[in-house]
Amino acid sequence: MKPIYYLLIVIVFIIFVVIKYGGKGRRFPWYEFYSRGRREGFSFKEIRFLKKIAIQNKLEKPQSIFWSTKQLDRCLRPAIKRIEADENMDDAEKLAMITKLLELRKKAEFNLPKYKKRIRDTHALMPRQKLVVRDKEYGTFLSWVIEVNRKYLVISQPMGHPGWKSLNWKGHKVNIYFWRIDDAGYSFTSKVLEQIAHEEYPLLYIAHSNKLERTQKRKSIRVETNIRVKFYPVSYSPSEKGSKPFISKRGHIGKIIDLSESGCCMIAGKGMKKNQRLKLDFFLTDEKRIIALGVIVNISKTSDKRVKKYHIMFIRLSPIARNNILLYVFNIFGEREEEKKDKSHLTVNKPSPNITTTSK
Repeated sequence: MKPIYYLLIVIVFIIFVVIKYGGKGRRFPWYEFYSRGRREGFSFKEIRFLKKIAIQNKLEKPQSIFWSTKQLDRCLRPAIKRIEADENMDDAEKLAMITKLLELRKKAEFNLPKYKKRIRDTHALMPRQKLVVRDKEYGTFLSWVIEVNRKYLVISQPMGHPGWKSLNWKGHKVNIYFWRIDDAGYSFTSKVLEQIAHEEYPLLYIAHSNKLERTQKRKSIRVETNIRVKFYPVSYSPSEKGSKPFISKRGHIGKIIDLSESGCCMIAGKGMKKNQRLKLDFFLTDEKRIIALGVIVNISKTSDKRVKKYHIMFIRLSPIARNNILLYVFNIFGEREEEKKDKSHLTVNKPSPNITTTSK
């Protein structure tokens, strides 16, 4: 009798759920919605909350809230406002819920086709693609793709060191690296087939390769910005318990030109080195201040010799600050539009000698 008793309980429960979560005129896809929500790591309480948001926003396909960037962007703003206003949730619960929603938005972004279209060989390269060319004898140089021929790649003669025009590249085996926007970094090995040095713009013909190694796949979404930042160099001094960090009281001014929750690119004239740690202090809006600890992972040149680009990875960032950066990146509250309207507070002018001066 017990198996029949349990079976009846299950049937009654299913009927109850169908009646409770059925929509008017069209049944709510409760099974698909709840099963997908559980796969994404949400609790039943959180899924019920998302269900209300999906219904309030009249989503034709409610479960698409778990994978559609369009539907998520439509729902996130009212959802976050409702979470923040909910008196039954404590601050930790609110933070956890908003974090999950933003992770869902990030996952949906990376599921877009443009992030999945990897390339297999160099025939897929496009003119004007920037290349980093490394040679054991000559060193590391910059080049650009000029033309993609069926038999070979035409690139500009690598430059970046004194005397680059006089170098003989023909026959050299080179390692080439490039970053493909919205994709990843790629590297391959090639041979210089011909060098055209007598033209106004010196060129190299290099062999195609069908052995591209895909590296540094994008893990965060970056957006272009124009944000004023104050940074403080961090040094370490030995102590009994190991090294002790010391944050300089002398601040310097820079400008963040792109930003993600994992790092940023900053232009500044301060002479810093790779692996230098910095305390960064900047505002996304008048109310949202970000303080982060970062490390310089790469340095590149700009057209102004006095100014460099510092590629920085965040190594310490609070969960609230990370969420605020993601809200800014996905422009959930239209904050990037507000930044464009009022640049006087958030930006600095074109790079000048004053960019390295100490802030008062």
